[in-house]
Amino acid sequence: MLSFYPGPSKVHPEALGYIQEAFEQGIVSINHRSERFEKLLEDTFEVLHQKWNIPSNYTIYFVSSATEAWEIVIQSLVREKSTHLYNGAFGKKWAHYAGSIAESVEFSVGQSLAELSLQIGPIQADTLCLVQSETSNGTGQQIRRADFQLADDALIAVDATSSMGGIELPWNEADVWLASVQKCMGIPAGMGILICSPKALERAKVLNRATHYNDILFLEENRRMFQTQMTPNVLSIYLVYRLTQQLPALSETHRVTLAKMKMWTDFWDNQPDFHYLIENPELRLPTVLALTGSPERIKQLHKKCLENGIELGKGYGKWKETSFRIANFPSHTVEDIETLIQTISHEL
Repeated sequence: MLSFYPGPSKVHPEALGYIQEAFEQGIVSINHRSERFEKLLEDTFEVLHQKWNIPSNYTIYFVSSATEAWEIVIQSLVREKSTHLYNGAFGKKWAHYAGSIAESVEFSVGQSLAELSLQIGPIQADTLCLVQSETSNGTGQQIRRADFQLADDALIAVDATSSMGGIELPWNEADVWLASVQKCMGIPAGMGILICSPKALERAKVLNRATHYNDILFLEENRRMFQTQMTPNVLSIYLVYRLTQQLPALSETHRVTLAKMKMWTDFWDNQPDFHYLIENPELRLPTVLALTGSPERIKQLHKKCLENGIELGKGYGKWKETSFRIANFPSHTVEDIETLIQTISHEL
């Protein structure tokens, strides 16, 4: 089955060899307090900083999922109040998890964060939570601190679940970035990644809420020793390490992602039955396409694809019945896209 589901999705083919390698070398059985694991974690941090151009003073942590990372942000970094700006289901869920400390602002699909900021004016919260890649509707936002009226000490936390590892991100424009590995990173589900600025760590130290096993202070204490706060998913860490080693720099991956997105746009712009859910090309997420059409035509399309061994993503949230989604992750090759386009063309 060729999966274009927007996560979990197609795994990098090379991962199979690295999984076998991990078994043969005993990686899957190593003690997470051993020198061997510490070296693996140190090397993984180093290659991510290098290939993804992450600032040297930003720190990387591996957690169970992006969902856990949402909670870590809320419990470790929000001093009194967080403001959540969202236009889709996943941003809404993050705000819901924050509970009573969250101020929520839902805005329309097709509106940029910069436009929204002009409408809402100054933000009083000490932590601003944004979604760069809204997987439910295919929105991709530009993240710029200057677009918002914030206090100097306010933090910006960004969900980049469906884009991290697939496109370049403006790391210095935010204090926290979070994602999961089963999307652009192209490995099986089971791990999340959290990236923090020095400013975020300083906030955690001031708040000093080290009462949870996954508090950022505890994560950082272990990271300094190249360890983790819990028994980690060692296989996933190894796959991130080996694949990041093997893949080109993120700048090149970004270029290829945009080139593949152009292939899709050239195709869908000539299909009268389906249209991009996000009309403004500047706000389309290049790693997840969301398209709208009649429920009947969408069902026919899913059926035809499954008959040919291809899985598309279903609609999500309020667009569940009237949309479908297609992943455009680094693991998807030009040949994969041509295969899907050919299959869809026969149906249309």
